[in-house]
Amino acid sequence: MTLLRWAALALCAVLGSATPVLAADYNAEVISQFFNATCLRRLGVPDDIRAWAKDTRLVQIVEPNAVNTFVGTTPGAKGIAWMLPSPNDWKFTLSIRSGTQTCAVWAESGDPATAEGLFRKMITEAARPGTKVSTDEDQSFPTATGKSRLLTMSVIDGTSGGGYQFTFMAGDRSGTFFSGAPVQISMQLTRIEGKKTKLPN
Repeated sequence: MTLLRWAALALCAVLGSATPVLAADYNAEVISQFFNATCLRRLGVPDDIRAWAKDTRLVQIVEPNAVNTFVGTTPGAKGIAWMLPSPNDWKFTLSIRSGTQTCAVWAESGDPATAEGLFRKMITEAARPGTKVSTDEDQSFPTATGKSRLLTMSVIDGTSGGGYQFTFMAGDRSGTFFSGAPVQISMQLTRIEGKKTKLPN
């Protein structure tokens, strides 16, 4: 098993053993579990995520405003978004962003602090010899409708230079970070191709 695959699967194990305190907010736990089951377990590989969505018979989102929020308009490879099965009345979404092919999971509502705690925990506790975990961006800032959080962390293989970039975005209420769209939290995973070798599929 390659070092990066080992680290990614370790992330899944860490999330699966989240403490009751961190899992106290149900929607934060749900988005974390969806992120684990989709983006992480498929290592951010777009074709694998598309295949899983097809096999699971997820419903594709086609409404233009929603597609613009979840997929974006970056030139390059096309993106796609699907509705995830919700365990309650709140909406959860899976998408592949256009251009970057980033795997993203979105929650209409959830406690930002609880979700961020789960996000940090699953990344920092997955560090292994030969990989470097770093915080690329960590900021809180005001918007016209509230307060927002942006956290970006990377797990990089010291040999190949390849790895994964993880992004957490949240507002103190739905729509704050996302230009009024009904989203409060997003967790995203982008593959970073190494300089010497490509990441395994």
